[in-house]
Amino acid sequence: MRSGQEELRSGQEELRSGQEELRSGQEELRSGQAELHEGQAQHTARLERLEAGQEELRSDVAELREGQADHTARLERLEVGQRSMQGDLNRLKGRDYERRVTRLAMSLAAHYLGAPDPQVVWSETHQDNTELSRLLRAAAKAGRITVDEAMMVENADIVLSDGAGGYCLAEVSITLDDSDITRARRRADLLAQAVNAPAQAFVIGTQILDTSRDAAAAHQVAVCILPD
Repeated sequence: MRSGQEELRSGQEELRSGQEELRSGQEELRSGQAELHEGQAQHTARLERLEAGQEELRSDVAELREGQADHTARLERLEVGQRSMQGDLNRLKGRDYERRVTRLAMSLAAHYLGAPDPQVVWSETHQDNTELSRLLRAAAKAGRITVDEAMMVENADIVLSDGAGGYCLAEVSITLDDSDITRARRRADLLAQAVNAPAQAFVIGTQILDTSRDAAAAHQVAVCILPD
């Protein structure tokens, strides 16, 4: 009987010990769950900070791109303005150069082409261009040249009467090349065809390419080189 009671007490002790261990395990479980929740919260907070940082980075990149686009647009506007100013300057230089050449054209025609009494009848700076226009219109009306060909002649830089019933037609450029030679020859030929009179071709510039000098000789175009 006493042996059974001892066993009962021993079992009760083991039961109490097991309950204590169970309670201790439950406490450890709750503690672990709390640590897990805290870790998850920290992880979530870190993710939120990373996402916020990414948003700030994207915003900074967008602002940088916008700033670069503005900078590029400003540079393009400056380059356009600079090209426009350079173009205006070149045109002014070209007009000044052409006015200078026009003043010398009669002397050049007399010296290089042997014109006895040259007179300017057409240039951008000449006050009265009506004589040549009238002759070309009449030639187009008579069918000796086309209207387009008449306009081509009127696009010549300088046309002079030579004082002996003929004409001299000049193309002007600072640096003379093959295109100047070709235009002078073509327009002089059209002028001769239009007015049924001789028309000599010449080019005026401060320098000429070596190959263009050969082309001028081949096309019978006189070359007049002016000092800078």
